[in-house]
Amino acid sequence: MRIVFIDQDYRLNVFGGEEIAAPLREFGEVECHDDRPCSQEVLYERGRGAEVIFFKINQPGNDLIDRLDKLKFMQFIGIGYNNYLDVAHCAARGITVRGIGEYGSNSVAEYTLGLVLCATRGIALADRRMKDRTWSLEGMLGMELSSSVVGVIGTGAVGGLVARKMSLLGARVLACDICPSRELAQGFGVRYVDAETLMRESDIVSVHLKYSGETEKIISRKLLGLMKRSSYFINTSRAQIVDCAALEEMLRSGRIAGAAIDVHYGEPPSDWSLASMENVVSTPHMGYYTKAANTNMLRLSVESALEYLRNR
Repeated sequence: MRIVFIDQDYRLNVFGGEEIAAPLREFGEVECHDDRPCSQEVLYERGRGAEVIFFKINQPGNDLIDRLDKLKFMQFIGIGYNNYLDVAHCAARGITVRGIGEYGSNSVAEYTLGLVLCATRGIALADRRMKDRTWSLEGMLGMELSSSVVGVIGTGAVGGLVARKMSLLGARVLACDICPSRELAQGFGVRYVDAETLMRESDIVSVHLKYSGETEKIISRKLLGLMKRSSYFINTSRAQIVDCAALEEMLRSGRIAGAAIDVHYGEPPSDWSLASMENVVSTPHMGYYTKAANTNMLRLSVESALEYLRNR
């Protein structure tokens, strides 16, 4: 049996990667490749003849999956595989697809705080100016978290940590979730409100929802239009949750002050217009990218595949 990591070299940036992946060799030959974006044809050459494939960065299209005639199992090295491939098409082909559960919530929560500070204090813009040898504070008057209202949409594993950290930094935290957390409300002073109130009252809005058909573009043009002109929008969850066209329009028109975005359509995106804007801090989906999270992610992915292989 061929087992292929088509876009992940577990020997790099993962503590003990070789040891974690070793049990897979009980079932066959294991091969891994680098994690740079590549074409569908390159993915085909890597995955040809494989029964088990691990993927992380690239999005396997239906045509590619149809050509991989021996493929039986696909393991996404992360959460939210349903916006990386056509799950229904895989099911029709008899291919099992799995992701993993929580592996690096604190990594993403800490990164969210970093994006908030970069956006609201102009850190990324200031760095670009200094690299251009421009000494200027124009347009960079910032806001302090301790005097701000932070709205957190989704208070699960990541959003709950963001709410806690923001509260400890002195912010007044609003939250919106179908399952309010008593711990956040009683222990950290988080006030649960409806989405409209949160968007209207917050100085900073941070989104932490799982992507599904129900949450696609749930952050709509209407909701975005309720935000203050001085407010900032942060997204470290999934691009598909937000009406990105509406967000871009509002950023260009000055209807909201700025944004920080770690997730994009396409990844890498075919349209770089939002990422290129002066009032947007944009990063290449790296909120999870720490040594600890990488190790947890690989371990959980291998354990998931091993469960499939041992019970098939």
